[in-house]
Amino acid sequence: MKKFINNLKLIHKLNIVFYIAIVISFVLITVFSNILFRLHKHININHTRLIQVYRYNREIKTNLDLLNHIVLHNALVHDNQYKSKIQNANIAISENLKLLKEDEFFKNSLDAVQKIAKIKIRITGYNTIVSEFEEEFNDSVEDGMYATLALTSASAIVSKELNVISSDIESISEAKTRVLQEQIFRSQILIIFIVILIFIFMWYINRYVYNSILSQLHHLKEGVSSFFDLLSKKRDKAIPMQYVTHDEISKIAKIIDDNIHIAENLLSQEREESHRIEIKVAEATQEIRALNSELEATQSEILLTMGTIAEERSKETGLHIKRVATYSFILARLAGVPFDEAILLKNASPMHDMGKIGIPDSVLNKPAKLTDEEFEIMKTHAEVGYKMLNHSQRPMLKTAAIVAYEHHEKWNGTGYPQGLKAEEIHIYGRITAIADVFDALGSDRVYKKAWKLEKIVNLFESERGKHFDPELVDIFLDNLEHFLAAKENIEQGKEDNSLYNIT
Repeated sequence: MKKFINNLKLIHKLNIVFYIAIVISFVLITVFSNILFRLHKHININHTRLIQVYRYNREIKTNLDLLNHIVLHNALVHDNQYKSKIQNANIAISENLKLLKEDEFFKNSLDAVQKIAKIKIRITGYNTIVSEFEEEFNDSVEDGMYATLALTSASAIVSKELNVISSDIESISEAKTRVLQEQIFRSQILIIFIVILIFIFMWYINRYVYNSILSQLHHLKEGVSSFFDLLSKKRDKAIPMQYVTHDEISKIAKIIDDNIHIAENLLSQEREESHRIEIKVAEATQEIRALNSELEATQSEILLTMGTIAEERSKETGLHIKRVATYSFILARLAGVPFDEAILLKNASPMHDMGKIGIPDSVLNKPAKLTDEEFEIMKTHAEVGYKMLNHSQRPMLKTAAIVAYEHHEKWNGTGYPQGLKAEEIHIYGRITAIADVFDALGSDRVYKKAWKLEKIVNLFESERGKHFDPELVDIFLDNLEHFLAAKENIEQGKEDNSLYNIT
């Protein structure tokens, strides 16, 4: 069987259990259906014969009752057809007794045949009483009573014997039915046993096929994995493939094995060339990284310079944009923003007020409170800054555009210029808003003096969930010492590298 399975194609291996199961199931269904059909047929035949025998017995009783009626009626009222009626009833009784005796239902029951013969003798005695009944009935009242009693007694005895026959009929029928039911039960047990054997056989074949395919796939996997190890220089030679069978997996294994041998030869020739290329690529990559670093540094310096120009117009120091940049970086890291994005935000945030270049000096540097018209002009700096920066595809300038456009939006949607609310505002804008307001409130401006820290904290607490993102406010206030330390370092011209380690 194993040799036969090994020579089959993969699709036939996969279907062999199914094919065998269908064939055996069809044979079993046919054979056992035929057996069960015959057994049920015998039960039906037995039931039909039972009904027939009961009919014979019932007709004997009916004719016996008819004889009693005819005899008594003739004794009371003379009947010209008396003899013919008696004869017809006796013929019917004899015929039913004969049919009862000869029926196959009692074929193997000697006791029942003897009882039927006994009933026949009883009926003969009964007929003797019948033949003398009329004469005795008419002789005297006493003789008539004795004759009637004898007739009734003889009839009762025959009826009793017929009842015994009825009991025998039931017993024989139950016995035959029981035998047939036992045969059906044994047949069902046999069917179950054979089905279990077939299931075990099918399971064994299926398991063998499964293990055979799994083993081949395992060897195929090992061979392919060893080839990849060869490619990654973890080994010098690939594991030879196994293709002892004749199915598709073995054919694939042979093709792979042949190609691996070719690849091994090619790899040995290409590795030296690959090594030279890797050296050149590494040198080129290092040069590109150096150029990118220089480009990013240049972009950062340009943005810082442009931000400084914008702040100078509004009579604010360059330290403001440095502090906002540092605060934005710290808050971004504390909020879980990845390091690269936090650095991007740090470099882009100095451009948050770039749009103030387009605001007239009379509005920008006015020492008093702005009128409604002047405030509307001031509010345009967010959109102006966005339009100046939005055309670039550089990540740093795109980030700067977002910050410039959204750093005056408010969490409750009452900010400007778009009226965004909650998480509709980019996290860069939400972070820069806190950094900008914190530094603006803590610094002197042309229109105000710097606030005390306690007052600034109270404002952030009151504006939590209104002006500012509530989660960012909590993070900011819980880590206020980082921001105060950064402010002190910037004002003293120090660079605190520990800030880059915030997680």
